Amino acid sequence: MRNGAISPSSHDSDEQDRALTRSQLRQAIANAIDHARLSQRFVAVLMVSLERNEKLSAFFGAPSTMVMSLATRRVSAALRPADRYVVINDEKLCIVLPNLLSSAQAWLAAGKVQAALEAPFALQDEEVTVRPVVGIAAYPDHAEMPEELVVHADIACGIAHSRDIAQHVFQNEDRGAADTYVGLDSELREAIRANQLRLVYQPQIDLSSSRCIGVEALLRWSTNEFGEIPPGTIVRVAESFGVINLLTTWVINTALREFCDWRKSGFRGGISINLSTLSLKEDDLPELIAQSLGVWQVAPELVTFEITESHSIGDEDRSLDVLKRIKAIGVRLAVDDFGTGYASLSYVKNFPLDELKIDKSFVQHMRSSKGDQQIVRSVIDLAHNFDLKVVAEGIEDESTLRDLKKMGCDFGQGFVIGRPMTGSALMTWHSARGH
Repeated sequence: MRNGAISPSSHDSDEQDRALTRSQLRQAIANAIDHARLSQRFVAVLMVSLERNEKLSAFFGAPSTMVMSLATRRVSAALRPADRYVVINDEKLCIVLPNLLSSAQAWLAAGKVQAALEAPFALQDEEVTVRPVVGIAAYPDHAEMPEELVVHADIACGIAHSRDIAQHVFQNEDRGAADTYVGLDSELREAIRANQLRLVYQPQIDLSSSRCIGVEALLRWSTNEFGEIPPGTIVRVAESFGVINLLTTWVINTALREFCDWRKSGFRGGISINLSTLSLKEDDLPELIAQSLGVWQVAPELVTFEITESHSIGDEDRSLDVLKRIKAIGVRLAVDDFGTGYASLSYVKNFPLDELKIDKSFVQHMRSSKGDQQIVRSVIDLAHNFDLKVVAEGIEDESTLRDLKKMGCDFGQGFVIGRPMTGSALMTWHSARGH
């Protein structure tokens, strides 16, 4: 046993007893609340996110599924017999703590869970360290319904992450975020049906020639009540409330329709469209893409689909089959924000990719951070070793642009090249460059 790792057989039976499926989560919380209401006790939900400490480990480290498998053994050993947990995805789990004497016990339990997860995980020939971040919500202090408790714990976890702290207990002032999170699903459905979303487009250039080689389609949504909703929030709401397929269909067809018009006006570049990894669970996604390309008469080789790492890719065999079928249509495939999410070497090795996109968080700091500079250089070398092209996102100054050219980066996008713009503004920008 190394670094506090629990042997595979030590707590297998306890782990199985405490593990729930996602479909069982709501009922488990509801039962705990019913008991707590009668006995004047408390129930708490902990949302635990396992965040990698080393940026490089996101793509050179061990697969997240292996880390979570070991993490659940440690968590199970740290819990009481009555406590239960559910694995949400490869880097997040939800813990239910019934029959608490006070809500303060949830804070103590969160500390035990974090202590159990802080030691490095021994995986084959490497050690992987995670930083556990915990969001806490309790009945009756923060919510009285099972769904609310889970949402509030998840929001608290996000707040802890944004503030770079280990734990956050849901507060009254956080309710605005909760209302936004819960209320947006019906608004999003209506916005898609009423065509109230919009796309803007950010140019991409060949760094060696400065020629525009395409654009990335970026989602935008402005609401009367909440103002401009960040793209990441739109995708998370769509994924959480089962609207992602509706959103994907709208984005693909809107982007291809506008792209078709540009081609008729002389635009000679391609277009990149983002796909959530949850979309890869849909067996009919390749048919949707092929049909949309046919409707708008767009040549497949002009279109790149970017896998957005909002979730772990999950069932890799199934997703690989879907990706192969998409690739067979003739389109290009890329991994977006490479190095910050769930992507690992397995993506590069197993999936039929054409391109890696280096996340802007590395590019924007590469001139002031040797570590970020080395990460950028490593991704470029990695991609080229697998015969893949590289796109650097977030290029904001000429000095960074020159450095990326010297490193051999193929393509780039960022404010120094062009900000996200409407389709008509893009055509004006394109004409002004003489392409």
